[in-house]
Amino acid sequence: MEAVIILLISIFAGMAAYYISVVMGKGGVFGSAVVTLVAGVLFRYLEVEGIIGITGLAVVATCASYAGMVAQKNVANLKEMAVVGLFTGALYIAGGTTYVGVGGRLGVIAAIACYAWIGLKKLTGKGLEAPKANY
Repeated sequence: MEAVIILLISIFAGMAAYYISVVMGKGGVFGSAVVTLVAGVLFRYLEVEGIIGITGLAVVATCASYAGMVAQKNVANLKEMAVVGLFTGALYIAGGTTYVGVGGRLGVIAAIACYAWIGLKKLTGKGLEAPKANY
């Protein structure tokens, strides 16, 4: 059940950062910052109050928000961002305790998820066409 929650948070956090960045036009850094701030405050409160028993959900959301900074030419819409968020969550779970405390781990996970999506699009023949504004 914990893995499902991590995957869902990763999907929604990535989509939220992408929405703020691309759809609202605020930029990737601002989108990631808003998601990270809200997740940090919200999940910490829920942990302290004992409402959720899973720790580190803010870290998952932060990692996914880094993936949400991707350019629109690479991830054309929110549906694609949901898949990238799923990849991010899966890589976060698979990475587990690897390099804990070493700077850059979350960014590397996000970058690998984005590159995996770009590679999958190229393998399936979709390539990287001009983005369509269908959110």
